[in-house]
Amino acid sequence: QVSYTGPSQRSFRSPDALQQVKAAESAQAFDFALWHAAQIALAQGYAGFRASNMRTNFDSIVEPDYDPFYAPDWHPANRFGGPLMGRYWGGYASPSPYVDSRTQIVIDVALLHALETGDYDARATVDRLIKAYPNATGPVAPPDG
Repeated sequence: QVSYTGPSQRSFRSPDALQQVKAAESAQAFDFALWHAAQIALAQGYAGFRASNMRTNFDSIVEPDYDPFYAPDWHPANRFGGPLMGRYWGGYASPSPYVDSRTQIVIDVALLHALETGDYDARATVDRLIKAYPNATGPVAPPDG
């Protein structure tokens, strides 16, 4: 099994926005799980792999409060090290328009020496995903000058 858990993403909690984030996060999580499977196959001397039984878990948490005047988790009452007297000074907090989400994917992988139709070529998969996610292998060097 190969798994990948993506980073937490913040988006608006409208159904359309949440569906777009879910689709984008799921596609990226699938790509990174395939990338990891391809790296494992290459490291162990296999030509490729077969992926099956994909399971995706999309978790989302709606922020409980939203205050347009203060950043999330900034407590004005604690500003000077005093005890937490309350999260806000005034009654202007409202339900948050934001949701934090995270996607996890788990794929069953069979490593293969000989590939058949529908199997993943490990080298081609790594090459394709390096092009699709050029910054995923590490920081990009700043330009000279």
